[in-house]
Formats: sequence, C-alpha cells, structure tokens
Amino acid sequence: MAKKLQKADLQSLPVCVSEFIKQVIKKMRYRKKVQADVAAELIAHFQDELKECSTDGQKEQKAQLLIDGFGDIKMLAVLLRRAKKRCRPLWRILVARGFQTAGLLILCLIVYIAWFLTGKPVITTNYIEEYNRIVRPAADESLNAAPLYEKAIELYEVSSDDASELIGKKYYEAAPEEKQAMEKWLSDNRDIFDMVIAGSKKPYCWFENEYDENNKNMMAAVLVPNLSGFRRLAYALRWRVWINSEKGRYQDAFDDIKACYRLGRHLKGNKTIIAQLVGVAIEALAVQELRSIVSQHKIESAILAALQKDFEQMVADEDFVVRLDVERLSTYDAIQRCFTEDRLGKGHIIFEVPNVLLSMEEGLGLSNYSIFEKFLRVPLHILFTHPNKQQTREMADRFYAFYDEIAQKSPGQFHSEAIDIEKEAAEIIRGNILLEILTPLIHRMYELSYRNKTDVEATLVIIAILRYNQDVGDYPENLEQLVTAGYIKEIPLDSFSDNKPLVYKKTDDNFLLYSFGENLKDDGGEIALDDKGKAKKWADEGDWVFWPVQN
Repeated sequence: MAKKLQKADLQSLPVCVSEFIKQVIKKMRYRKKVQADVAAELIAHFQDELKECSTDGQKEQKAQLLIDGFGDIKMLAVLLRRAKKRCRPLWRILVARGFQTAGLLILCLIVYIAWFLTGKPVITTNYIEEYNRIVRPAADESLNAAPLYEKAIELYEVSSDDASELIGKKYYEAAPEEKQAMEKWLSDNRDIFDMVIAGSKKPYCWFENEYDENNKNMMAAVLVPNLSGFRRLAYALRWRVWINSEKGRYQDAFDDIKACYRLGRHLKGNKTIIAQLVGVAIEALAVQELRSIVSQHKIESAILAALQKDFEQMVADEDFVVRLDVERLSTYDAIQRCFTEDRLGKGHIIFEVPNVLLSMEEGLGLSNYSIFEKFLRVPLHILFTHPNKQQTREMADRFYAFYDEIAQKSPGQFHSEAIDIEKEAAEIIRGNILLEILTPLIHRMYELSYRNKTDVEATLVIIAILRYNQDVGDYPENLEQLVTAGYIKEIPLDSFSDNKPLVYKKTDDNFLLYSFGENLKDDGGEIALDDKGKAKKWADEGDWVFWPVQN
C-alpha cells in the first residue's frame, strides 16, 4: 500500500523531480526501508515547496531550482545515507558494529590459519649422526657382540619349531617327555647357544642402523633390534639352566645364568628405552633363576663363592639407571620436524606431523583424548596457545635434566624429601602436546632402575648368607657378621627405604631378607597376595621378599 501511495505521489510531481528522487535513492545503496523513508521525505519536501505554484510551467521551473539547490546527486545520496546511519537506534548500531567486527575477525582468522598451515619445518641437524656417535664406541668390530646375537637369533628362528610351544613354559609345569624333547632340542642346537655365550663375553654391543624406508634420516624411524629374538634366547638359556641344575651340573647352569645376565646388560646403556627395558627384564630373569636354583639345591660353598665373585665383577661398574640419551635426541629431532623455523613467534608447531609420529598415536596416548579434546580443544591450543619451538626445546632440556638429577637419588630419598616425581615431570611439560606425547614416563623407569639394582644386590647377599651357613653351620645373626667374616664388602642399602639396609631376620631354621618395596614402608616381611593366594611379584603394597624364594 505504501509503495502504491509513493508511486502516486511521484506521478503528481514534475518529471524532473521524479527522476531526481529515483537517482538519489539509487545512489544511496542502502536498505529498502530506509530508501522508502528518504523517498517519502523528499516527496513531501517537493510537494510543500510546489503547492503555491498554479501552473505546470511554474512547477517545472521551481522544481528545477530546488534540484539545483541540492547540488551533486551522488554527494546528496552519501549525506542522506550518513544521516540515516547516525539516526539509527543504539541497539541497531551495536548489532551492526558486532557483525562488522565478527566479519573482520573471521577474515583475520582465515588469513592466520592459511599462514599457519603453510608453515614448513627446516631440518638443520642430522641427529642420526649424533646417535651413531653415542651408541658406537671407539672399538674394533671384533669386540662387538651384536653380529653373534643376530646370527644366533636367525638360527633359532629356523630351528625353533620343535621348541616353540615349550620355550615359554616353566620347567616344573612340563611333563617328563616334554623335558626330554626340550633337552634334545637344546643339544641339537648347541651352536646357537655357543654364539650367545661367545657374544656375552664381548665387551661391547652395538647395532647397525636400520630405518623405516618411508622416513629415512629421522630418529623416530630408527628400528630397534629383534628384541623378541633376544627374549626367546633368554628363555632357551633358562631351560638349559633348569636341565643342568636338575642333573647336578651347577657350574654349567651358573655359566648360562651369567651369559643370560650379560645378554641383558648388552641391551642397556645408550640404546632405546624399549631395548633397555628388555635388557632389564632379561637381567631380572637371570637373577630370579639364580635365586630359585640356590633355594632348591644344596650347592657347595666353593662353587657359590666363585659364582658370587663373578657376579660382583660383572656388576661392579654397572649403571643400573635407564639412560635417556637416545630418547633425548629423538625428541630434539621431532621438535625440528614438527615446528617451523624463524617464523613469527620463533617457530610454531605444524599440523603436518611426520607419518612416523602419527603411527605412534595409539602407543603414546593420543587415543585417550576425548572427542572434544581431539576436535576442538587440541586444535585451538595448537593454533593459538601451544609453546613455540624455542620454548619447547627449553622444556625438553629441563625435562631430561630433571631425570638426570633424580636418577642420582633413590626412591627412599625422594620419599623422605616429599618430592612427587610424576607431578614435577608433568609440570615441566604442561601444555606442550608434542612433549606430552614424546617424553617417556620417567617415574616408572626410575623405579625399574632401582628395583633391578635392589634385586641384584639382594641376590648377592643371599649367596653370601648361604656360604656362611655352610662354612659356619648356622645363619648369621645380622648382616654385619657377613662383613666382619669377609663374605661381603658392605651391607647394601635398601633403595626403597630412608637410607636403611635391606632387612635381614634370622628365623629358627632359615632367614628372611626383604626390601620395603614400592610403598616405602616396613610391613614386617609380609608380601602382597593375588586373588588366588599367590605372591604378587613387585607389588605396590607389602614388602618385596627375596628369601625365602616365592615360587
């Protein structure tokens, strides 16, 4: 209806006025409602000015004068548009400004994301060369045990069909015919174990680098040796230990135990964490079987003395700490591959993470993120608040320096100082997704290191106590008597206590030797039991009892 009235009003005005108003409205380029209001105001203005004119000629003449008075049509349209904007209600102004601001922010965000996504890393350091430098000693190839181990694993895999089902079974679980079959297989493949023993006597063990072909020259693509093969060799040696012990060939059994221990030790040191943990497990296997044999068989004191001396020499210079040198280099390499170089903000993290890191997602914890974290919180954090390259490198340095520091203190010391290792380590890398994924759980590795150390030291004390019993005819009243009599040089401290020795208690016809264990308190030699009433090894509650041996 309003449009019809406006059209009728225009027709009542001179043609020049109608054309003028139409051009003004067209050049305003504004909302239709405002244009209609302006048109109505102009129509009313011309109607008021022309109502005194009696003839069409007079109207045309005066209308033209009025039009000329308005000046340039385009400028008039701009002034009218501005006037209308100034007269808008406050809420409308705020809404308009809000939309304008949002549009500008969206545009900036698009530009920022485009800039962010185009960032590329710059590889400045070949960490593989550094890795080769630290893992290979300055030694002749003839001193390297790795080729012998690899050849033994290769032969084992070819000839293990007859032993594959028995190799993981415990000796006391096997039937007599199974024991005979295993003994025959071990005899037929003696050359395999001759290689293992020969390799264990070498002073060094390093492996030639192998890479994931899709990610050459990347630290995370360095392949670890055949660790499952090492475990199988250790299990096979354990069978030889059982069989030789059963037949009274204790010296042969102990030789295999020492070879097994040295095999595990060769996987430690400047190796990956996985390799070192397998090495620790093989060492623990050897020590456990040693305790089992001396608990089940009465062995001459002279043989035990020789065994104790050999073991003490083997562990005299052993560093029980799990080393993180290779993981440190791997983290540095990941940082240079996952951040840009010298862009705004000193290098930002990139979305295009190398494939080899993406393949580690399940094992490194990304799969534990909720849908909200994966698709909203994490992307926003990466885009806007994630630490830059320089900050990430500094965080990594502090993280590994923290581990180097805590490795020099026992769990008992940290407990007495009320230091929460896990919490402090997490605080160092808090907010850094890349480091949260890449850095290892040092709390568990730290405890494994000291658990392994305590295991070995307790076993050597047990051998000394058994020797003393055979020589004197009774168990010592305390561990100080072992030192006085020359059976041990010093009483080992329990790493899981506040600077106290391993707990020794003489009983009526036996003795008790234990560590406080992971809960760091003396439970009087009480061990934790599972649902079936069996002793839980290395439980986080109760004491860790080394003697009597828990089968």
